[in-house]
Amino acid sequence: MPILSDLITASGIGDLQAEMIVLFLPFLIPFFYLLYRASRTTLQPQLRPIAAYDSLKKLLSRAVETGQAVHVSVGTAGVSGPKMADTMAGLYTLEFLADRAANSDVPPLVTVTDPTTMPAAMDQIRRAYERQGYPDEFHLDQARFIAPPVQGSAVPYAAGVMDVLNHEAVTANVMVGSFGDEYLLMAEPGAQREMFQVGGASEPSVLPFVYLTMSQPLLGEEIYAAGAYLLERVGHYTSLITQDVYRIALVIVVIVVVIARTLGLF
Repeated sequence: MPILSDLITASGIGDLQAEMIVLFLPFLIPFFYLLYRASRTTLQPQLRPIAAYDSLKKLLSRAVETGQAVHVSVGTAGVSGPKMADTMAGLYTLEFLADRAANSDVPPLVTVTDPTTMPAAMDQIRRAYERQGYPDEFHLDQARFIAPPVQGSAVPYAAGVMDVLNHEAVTANVMVGSFGDEYLLMAEPGAQREMFQVGGASEPSVLPFVYLTMSQPLLGEEIYAAGAYLLERVGHYTSLITQDVYRIALVIVVIVVVIARTLGLF
């Protein structure tokens, strides 16, 4: 379709973005259908247990007992770009923890490296205090900008997080978002201190670090379920169900294509 091609070219959308849009559009059909059904009924699907999310729900009790903060990292990516979904998973986790910490005297200690993530993290904490009725308890130093990436490397940020975990009163370490090899550097101080750690990432090369260093790991796509498991909102439930529908459809397509090729149909 030359007209569609010309429109895409004129809009400045690249080939990769166009492919992602084509893949995303079918996702919207079951999502809005399920959202419509959920608005007319009580949608409360049975989710399989994930130990890491169960631990996060009990984490603030540990912080209150010890009087020490929970360190939270929402990853090294920003709120836009190809890793936005990973960052949002971290922000959803932060929203859950901040809501519960707002009722205690032990606020979370949040560290970030991307400049675009800093205001988003601060806003999550601020809104949590407002929702709980304690707006005056919010302080700007509850979210810290450690260091920006240097030539695409987040090692300076990892070094700053290591210093926080080694020298400050922290009872647990939560790291959910987009990470690279720096994940091991950030998790090692907690592992050495036998600190309780919950974390996850979607990058396959990082998953061995997650599995080895976290007390309760979130592996791969499990981080994208943070909104449904922690916040329990209808939109997050419908998104999670739609992902399962989309995944099953893709598996069926792959099986059909393999069988068709095996039989020599095309």
